[in-house]
Amino acid sequence: MPALVAVTTLAVAGCSANPSKPASAPTPSAPAAASPSAASPSAAPSVSRPLTAEQLVAAALPTEEGPDSYGHPVAVREPRGKDRESEVSDPACARMLEAADARRPSRPSPVVAVQTFNWKDDVNGGDSTLASYGNSGAVAVFAEVREGLSSCRYFESPGPSTTYEGTVTVDPAPQFGDEAVQFEITAPSEMGPHVTQYTVVRTGSVIATFTKLSVGGRDVRAFPPAMIAQQISLLQQAQGRVRLETT
Repeated sequence: MPALVAVTTLAVAGCSANPSKPASAPTPSAPAAASPSAASPSAAPSVSRPLTAEQLVAAALPTEEGPDSYGHPVAVREPRGKDRESEVSDPACARMLEAADARRPSRPSPVVAVQTFNWKDDVNGGDSTLASYGNSGAVAVFAEVREGLSSCRYFESPGPSTTYEGTVTVDPAPQFGDEAVQFEITAPSEMGPHVTQYTVVRTGSVIATFTKLSVGGRDVRAFPPAMIAQQISLLQQAQGRVRLETT
């Protein structure tokens, strides 16, 4: 299932936590410095030809069961109708989450594939969203993620039974792809802190977003870096083949 604009999408597979309201909103903090390997917005972008739906699916992580992880079949996400207005209280947070989830307006619209993962003894699992953009769409959308992170620190969004209240923490940028960011959204719940980690990577014309949920500190909080590296490598290889086929 894809990552996350409204409350129900802010939790990845297996979660049904009902957050409760904290005593007060958190004090904003400055974002972490970007990794030296992450391209700055002013740097010359590295782009490539977009991938088709078939090419994007073929470049997804294998679904064979491993000793500790279980991948589910990748699926192409159908474009939804007219997007409804975001219910996230902070506009900067709304734009950031929509961009990370490949929901921001882009012409042409991106091709999007989604995949769910589960790990042994971890019922919450994680997700990946792979979005292939035409023209310079990936560069522009990733810039929206980065810009949102510069100010988004807290937001609220209505849920089925209570209001989701998320605190955003920016982590050091990981060294994946052409540019990458990582952040966490923490909300209180009856089972303890509800933490969703995001890793957003742009490689050429594709933005790959990985999410991992943990609840109450009982699960692994990070999407496995080795799996992220493998997915980015597969996307780079696929885009390399596109360049060769179209020259």
